[in-house]
Amino acid sequence: MATSTVINNQTIELHPENLFYAQKLNKQQVRLSTAKQRIEKLNRIKAWVFNHRIDIQEALFKDFKKPASETDNSEIMPVKMEIDHTISHLKQWMQDKKVATPFNLLGSSAYIMYEPKGVALIISPWNFPFNLAICPLVSAIAAGCCAIIKPSEFTPHTSALISRMIQELFNSNEIAVIEGDNQVASTLLQLPFDHIFFTGSPAIGKVVMKAAAEHLTSITLELGGKSPVIVDETANIEDAAEKIAWGKFINSGQTCVAPDYLFVHKDIETAFLSQLKQSIIKLFGDSTTGKSADYARIVNNKH
Repeated sequence: MATSTVINNQTIELHPENLFYAQKLNKQQVRLSTAKQRIEKLNRIKAWVFNHRIDIQEALFKDFKKPASETDNSEIMPVKMEIDHTISHLKQWMQDKKVATPFNLLGSSAYIMYEPKGVALIISPWNFPFNLAICPLVSAIAAGCCAIIKPSEFTPHTSALISRMIQELFNSNEIAVIEGDNQVASTLLQLPFDHIFFTGSPAIGKVVMKAAAEHLTSITLELGGKSPVIVDETANIEDAAEKIAWGKFINSGQTCVAPDYLFVHKDIETAFLSQLKQSIIKLFGDSTTGKSADYARIVNNKH
């Protein structure tokens, strides 16, 4: 439940409360960082990710046998794209924007000024454990915030890798990772963060939102939903089946926007089901023993 930091060449254990208040004390210095300094931090993350690509692949495989190609496409590349997009727009985002001045304030000037919120808490899920921890961090860094990341305990190898990455790249009074179970998350949620970014289920989202309300903390909730697919009688059956199979079974279906049920026109039902089976075999092979190297696994027995 504790992490550590090095101060005056001494390793000191920091519990969530101490870590949070260390970042609170440091947030003014971080908020004054320039676009150049923030971009340098983002490039540092991108370089680490590509230098440790194999490590990331191995961690995801150990957690739920996620194939390396899927890790590249759904974990590593989204982080790179998020960083590149942020870097290309950051200077513009940080600029004050002049707005019209009301008549009764004639003679003055008015601007929208974008300011860092302070210390952010990022609670990330297990289904895309690297992507959905680091992409929100990119935004926090771009905004000039300190951040604490609470990764999922259900993907311990990836969580440990994220902790290692952050310790190698940042001081804990700016960016830190706290590993642990829901009790750790509960402890963190009792602290008055300036913003909370949560990705997960609606049920836990309600808990997070309630905790945030106690401190009037602003919050971003990225929650799961329902994702029906409609296949009518005019559809290209082969094309539809292949796209639905890919969307449903990538990451073993553990995606909040994965198709979870179909409405298929009765006139094409039989043909569509046959084509869907062929598409699944094409993507993952026809093994019935659960040994496909191209198919991730459900993260644990409970799920």
